[in-house]
Formats: sequence, C-alpha cells, structure tokens
Amino acid sequence: MLRIVNIVLLVLIAIGVILYVVFNWNYVKESFGELKKVSWPSRDVAWNSAIITIVFIIVFSLCLSLVDYVLNLLFVKLVG
Repeated sequence: MLRIVNIVLLVLIAIGVILYVVFNWNYVKESFGELKKVSWPSRDVAWNSAIITIVFIIVFSLCLSLVDYVLNLLFVKLVG
C-alpha cells in the first residue's frame, strides 16, 4: 500500500513539474537568457575558491573536533 502511495505521489509531482514548465515556458527561456549574461569566473579563480573553501572546512572541522574533545573531557570529569 505504501509503495502505491509513493508511486502516485511521484507521478503527481512529475505532472506538476511538467505543467509548471509548460505554463511558465517564457520564464524558463528568460532564465536561460539571463544565464548567458552572467560573467562566470575563470577556471583558475574557481579552482582557487574551491581550495580555499576546502581548507576552511578542514580547519573549521578540526576546531570543532577540539572543542568537542575538551567539552567531553570536562563532562567526564564533572559527571564521573
């Protein structure tokens, strides 16, 4: 029964998406036109931004791990 409900919901969502695109086709065309006007970053700029983001995520996760470790030690000393 649950599988049938899932299939029906999936079909209804697909129909909704198709109807949205059909009735808003002008919006879709304008969106693609706007994407052509965007000044995309060069490969080097995108690569440098990706590296900075990855380094930041690693450093931030290490800081969070350190805080978690210290709080865990404090909790263990307080509780038992």
